[in-house]
Amino acid sequence: MFRMIIAIAVMTLATQLTRAFPFLLFSRREPPQWLLDGARLIPGAVMTVLVVTSMPRSLDLAEASVWIPWAGVAAVSILHIMFKHPLVSIFGGTGVYMMLLHFFV
Repeated sequence: MFRMIIAIAVMTLATQLTRAFPFLLFSRREPPQWLLDGARLIPGAVMTVLVVTSMPRSLDLAEASVWIPWAGVAAVSILHIMFKHPLVSIFGGTGVYMMLLHFFV
């Protein structure tokens, strides 16, 4: 039991140090521009990885389980290009996906 408490304390300390490190490092100076540019790219990169890894790898468009997710991605993309508002594209694409699931599966 004592080892478990020590392990939790060490993990807590490591987590807090990694979260505080950037604030301590850049408390007296501005972060470099390359770091700020990279930080702006991270959310899009994470979302891209999540979408690509969750999409079906089969190209048999005769199956609804293949074309429905791709239609949802297309709806999100089109709505985002048209309205440039994340909530509109997310909710609209989810609605299209759910309607297609309801009517075709």
